Amino acid sequence: MSEGLAEIRGWLVKGESSEGWLGICRILEESEASEQEMLVGYVAQHTKGWGESIRRPLYGWWEKHRRGEKTGFEGVVGDWTRYAWEEGRVAGEVREVASVAGMRMRWIPAGTFWMGTGEKEKYAWEWEKPKREVTLTRGFWMMETPVTQSQYETIMGEDPWEFMHADLDAPVEQVSWHDAAVFANKLSALEGAPESFVGTGEGIDGVGNKESDYVGSKGWRLPTEAEWEYACRAGTATPCYGSLKKIAWYEENIDETTHPVRKKQANAWGLYDMLGNVSEWCYDAWDAEGWDPEEWDADAYKNLGDTDPVYVAGVSNRVMRGGSWSHNVREVRAGFRESATPGIRNNTIGFRLVRL
Repeated sequence: MSEGLAEIRGWLVKGESSEGWLGICRILEESEASEQEMLVGYVAQHTKGWGESIRRPLYGWWEKHRRGEKTGFEGVVGDWTRYAWEEGRVAGEVREVASVAGMRMRWIPAGTFWMGTGEKEKYAWEWEKPKREVTLTRGFWMMETPVTQSQYETIMGEDPWEFMHADLDAPVEQVSWHDAAVFANKLSALEGAPESFVGTGEGIDGVGNKESDYVGSKGWRLPTEAEWEYACRAGTATPCYGSLKKIAWYEENIDETTHPVRKKQANAWGLYDMLGNVSEWCYDAWDAEGWDPEEWDADAYKNLGDTDPVYVAGVSNRVMRGGSWSHNVREVRAGFRESATPGIRNNTIGFRLVRL
């Protein structure tokens, strides 16, 4: 028995799992070309009844080979690996970020939700409308909390925050959109992942020439507005995902400071402090030049599209979501939107990251 076949059998006896599919993928990818066909055939025969979305790329390659079409195997491995990461995962599944102590991420599944604020919702601003159905085609990992002071110091070697906390477990603040992008690239580098941002200083921006290049990046990055709101709502359609005083630090229950993370209730997908504590930077540009509703570009927001929307037109401000310790009840909602220039730093703004 070949070494590759023995390793594959070891995975197969454990039953179907994302980890197992990835292990098999790596064995197939590293095997000799002369052995690949035999190994793929063996896997195909011994995984009947397992997830079809994972098996489909493999079967396609296998059938072509049986017909004598000697196609490359790279595409199968790429597709299979992508399916394996998503197949079988459940919303809220938790994973540790190995390179930073105490940093955890939660799995956010692909799906469809109602984004924005309806005409009849209490406290709504014009720039939160219209409420529309949006689909995110990719699942992604999101940090369980905003980046904390200790995590920021670990990666950046800096302590820019204004509010001092004994264990440095409050959200970092006094960080700009540019700072968040640099942090994302440094964390990606630590994990051996590609960088999601290019450039330096005020010229830093998302990779690629199209929005899809950025959202498809395999490295750490800022969430799009749609990703942020979808993750915040976690299947709910109400302004908040729970009783506000139980889930958020905001104007009515704080002493004018940030608070340590994970002290309020998480949402259904295990995410803490999505509302209140600090406002969180998103990737998207703001669709207005100011706060006057007359200046708001309603068409830009309405015409984003209903699938994986992201707005990066030539407007200087960047979107923030969630509200902070200083925001009132009208501003600490899943649909609330605000913005600031990407270079601004103050004690109400932080961030959390996502990755595929």
